[in-house]
Amino acid sequence: METKKKKNIKKEKKYRKYGYLLYYLIKFITLTMRNKVVKHKEIKEKNYIYGFWHEKIIFPSMSLSYLDKVTTLVSPSRDGELLSVILKKFGYDVIRGSSNDKNIRSLMSMIKHLKRGYSLGFAVDGPRGPIYQIKPGIVFMAQKTGVEILPIGGAFSKKIVFKKAWDKFQFPLPFSKSVTYIGKPIKIEKDVNIEEYIEVINQKIHEANKEAERILNEK
Repeated sequence: METKKKKNIKKEKKYRKYGYLLYYLIKFITLTMRNKVVKHKEIKEKNYIYGFWHEKIIFPSMSLSYLDKVTTLVSPSRDGELLSVILKKFGYDVIRGSSNDKNIRSLMSMIKHLKRGYSLGFAVDGPRGPIYQIKPGIVFMAQKTGVEILPIGGAFSKKIVFKKAWDKFQFPLPFSKSVTYIGKPIKIEKDVNIEEYIEVINQKIHEANKEAERILNEK
């Protein structure tokens, strides 16, 4: 009989294989797409924390891969195994762990990367939701490092929405148009109220998505 450890290893290999297949599918679809990236005029050539909703996680994957040093947090689950393969193929340095505010090890690892000049892509309501509810880790990291937060929004002209998924994940269809909008930098001072800034970031990410939709629909 197979041990539990061997079964888990087999499942991890299967999810990694799915990850490679999904990466090449995304790569093929993005080659057929017209993707426009619009950045706020105050964004400079330095490292940032990029915050976005989990439903739009494909947008930073497509639009931030040009950065020399960029990392992201991926959960240690089997779904995370699949996602880590995709992100590594896009050039990300992947940190495996949880965004739960009790997971100090993951938080400290992300802070170390930021202090070493890495940018950080962060699904602020991930990895399990609830949808559109920001966890305090992103504000804490910005306070500790002085690295500013950039809100990211995105819009596809043609897409599939996985309505049964907790995040309502969006997947583009071939030959669609997309817009990624990266908003104004948000500076977090060391003495601010974290809960207040969670609301600010929430609002700015929603605004970034609305702006992406507006640009996409421009004639």
